[in-house]
Amino acid sequence: MNKTEKIKALVIVALVYIIAGLAAIVTLEYLPISIILRKTMVADIVATLVVFIFSMLYKNSSMYDPYWSVAPIFIAFYWLYEAYGFPFAGADFTIWIMILLLITWGVRLTWNWMLRWEGFNDEDWRYVKIKKKTGIFYWPSSFISIHLMPTLWVFAGMVPVYYAINANTTPVSILMSLATLVTIVAISLETIADNQLRKHLRTRKSKNELLKTGLWGIMSFPNYMGEILFWWGMYLFALAYNVDLWWTIFGPLSITLLFVFISIPMMKKRRENKVAV
Repeated sequence: MNKTEKIKALVIVALVYIIAGLAAIVTLEYLPISIILRKTMVADIVATLVVFIFSMLYKNSSMYDPYWSVAPIFIAFYWLYEAYGFPFAGADFTIWIMILLLITWGVRLTWNWMLRWEGFNDEDWRYVKIKKKTGIFYWPSSFISIHLMPTLWVFAGMVPVYYAINANTTPVSILMSLATLVTIVAISLETIADNQLRKHLRTRKSKNELLKTGLWGIMSFPNYMGEILFWWGMYLFALAYNVDLWWTIFGPLSITLLFVFISIPMMKKRRENKVAV
């Protein structure tokens, strides 16, 4: 796909996400649920459903891919609005440190997807594999495994952020510093790993050539390691405000389990197949 066609595809994706965002806003406005966390989850699922509908229309589940990194930013700002009103005057600088790191993570990860995605003729190989396995049941499977479940995983990861925003306490400086450091390291690790991978994909001599230099020569899937670490950073922010929020550990833990038992094994198997060839 040429550059013009790719830009058109990205514009379509942007419009789809605007529609999904509007659907979420309407849900938040009119849904008769007083508990903000629950209301947000429903709106999140509604937005996911909108993206899924367009995934079917364009026959490409990669339409959903940027949702992982886009939705958390808007969710965080909605929670800020509910907690402090606009223009968020009550939120102190420690809250903004967490939010700015979240924005940095989300924008960078979305940008990385934009650089790698080639348009509607380009679909994640994992989705193609699921399509071959499920046949006529692909779209129900796509909704559950590719769209809905990741939305719920990320929402779980955002729960510590919600409670940090609403803590109304002074954070413990040591934990705050640790949370900031861990999150910065996570974003840096993921950024370097993704940049090295993109360069490798551009310059490799064959599709079966593996990346064994840089961070990829030191550890397996450093981009995934950075992603996992990021969500633990968000969890540490919650602990910095109130150690009694330890129970929100299910958020980063669920994302860790996703990568350890699903994403990484799939990538390892794909790598082994390349070596075998």
